Amino acid sequence: MSLPPWCQSALLLLTAISALFWLGGALQLYAGARRLRGLAEVEPLPDEALPAVTVVAAAKDEAVRAERAARSLLAVDYPRLEIVIVDDRSTDGTGPILDRVAAEDPRLRVIHLTSLPEGWIGKCHALARGEEAARGEWILFTDADVEQSEGALRRAVSYAVEERADHVAVGLDAEVQGLGEAIFIGYFLAAFFLSQRPWNASDPGSKDHIGIGAFNLVRREAYERAGGHAALRMELLDDLALGAIVKRSGGRSVFALPDGMVRTRWHVGVRGLIHGVEKNAFAALGFRPWYTAYAVAMQVIASLTPLVGLLSADVWTRAFAILAWSGVFLVYATTANYAQVRWWQAAFMPVGGVLFAYSIARSTWLALRRGGIVWRGTFYPLAELRKGRAR
Repeated sequence: MSLPPWCQSALLLLTAISALFWLGGALQLYAGARRLRGLAEVEPLPDEALPAVTVVAAAKDEAVRAERAARSLLAVDYPRLEIVIVDDRSTDGTGPILDRVAAEDPRLRVIHLTSLPEGWIGKCHALARGEEAARGEWILFTDADVEQSEGALRRAVSYAVEERADHVAVGLDAEVQGLGEAIFIGYFLAAFFLSQRPWNASDPGSKDHIGIGAFNLVRREAYERAGGHAALRMELLDDLALGAIVKRSGGRSVFALPDGMVRTRWHVGVRGLIHGVEKNAFAALGFRPWYTAYAVAMQVIASLTPLVGLLSADVWTRAFAILAWSGVFLVYATTANYAQVRWWQAAFMPVGGVLFAYSIARSTWLALRRGGIVWRGTFYPLAELRKGRAR
């Protein structure tokens, strides 16, 4: 492929930037991920050494999955366990379904909310009300559609005790069906590890922090010292923000890999995944349009120039493209050790990157056009969301 000199120079520069990004990120990921532990590696403590835990989850219009998720929580292998599920203004059959399950097992309590106070995100308000009703020394905040294996909670608490941690975030295995979902989720997980660097969460000298909505286990004392969900009342990314405020208040956070023990069906199909990140993408970039434009541009450059560079007639451009692809495959191969990603999915990285960039741009455009974000039927103005950021 022959290009005008100025185009060739620009392509050379952009391909070199991509090579630096992917190869540098791959080496950092490879070194950092070796410091992570999986739940399967943790030796579970005996019953008498385990503190009381309350599982708190919020459910809104989850009638299809509510019973299955509640019974999954009740099947958890843990001796001193209570479960509080907050029915957050559901308009389907979620409430009655949960009440029926609770009638069969006294460990489950259901709290029904019919309104949302001003100045609160619905989920944050529901989790705050659930924590107020909890009696456990530790609180596990999770999502109502998440399933966990019997030993997941026992091992997570044992890990917290072993590490003298105040907060344990456990990664999530997203069930993948079809090539389209695999391409999107593969890129998303690679981007997650590269951007969040969860191996640094336990380092008090690092600003990196971590939180996973599917499994945020926190010592109640540390949670209250950090301000709890009242400090996150208008924070869309409440899971990451919880890790931030716990660490900021002097708590110790650690991250654990799920090893197949914490899982969910995230969103169905590529379209569902694009809609699924609609709420979070613009929020993750601080609701800053120009920073978002920069992020989208960099996603496109990092995704497409390794492919375009391979077709270049310039030997140096092709060399940088090969280095970039080496980094891409190393990133995916490393991620495949800890999530449902396959190394060969790296070949589809340009498609995943463009889809993810489009998701960010779409999230931003919708939020700016509407003047806010619509989540689960409630509208939240951008001005209030910006003021309510906790990270």
